[in-house]
Amino acid sequence: MSSRKKKNFYAYAMAGSTGIVTSWNECEGLVSGRNARYRGFVTRKEAQAWLDAGARYEDKAAKKAEKQMELPADALYFDAGTGRGKGTEVNVTDREGVPLAHLVADEKAITRFGTVLVRGKTNNYGELLACLYAIRIARLQGKTKLFGDSRLVLEYWSKNFVSAEKREKDPDLAQLAGLTAKERRAFEKAGGELNHVPGSINPADLGFHKD
Repeated sequence: MSSRKKKNFYAYAMAGSTGIVTSWNECEGLVSGRNARYRGFVTRKEAQAWLDAGARYEDKAAKKAEKQMELPADALYFDAGTGRGKGTEVNVTDREGVPLAHLVADEKAITRFGTVLVRGKTNNYGELLACLYAIRIARLQGKTKLFGDSRLVLEYWSKNFVSAEKREKDPDLAQLAGLTAKERRAFEKAGGELNHVPGSINPADLGFHKD
């Protein structure tokens, strides 16, 4: 289920005119073919605040980079994605987004992007494998902090909490969960920790994330 909130108000600004309407169709009719700026908002208060601030579009790339710079520099980040359509890609990076999976993965599976291609597996399986790789790389590099954006992996599968139904349907996943949980316990016993990072600012995000 999507976590997006419905946009009920649309603010617009054009030469000599600003306003707020309550449907996209009405907004489109006002701004179509004109040099206008417009945005949808959940509340009228947010829409009015945007107009009051000059109806400026934010630089999302710059804002994302700024938030990423607030992340721990000595940590590793992991993710998986299927957006290129060739299978599930597994990624582990530093804060700058430099791929590191090649340090522990089979070199034959490394793509030209520095990710690991896993065919015939789901994105969630890829997230769990990315977690395992991140643990192994962290131990190689003496890192203690890992970040991923999958709650399922962080809170359940990497602790070997997998339903009986899932284990029966996907024995490969069950085996991977057991192995990951074992290595996670050893990692945490040595002072390591796994934390959540929003997918929208995860340095390991493969560019397929949608807020």
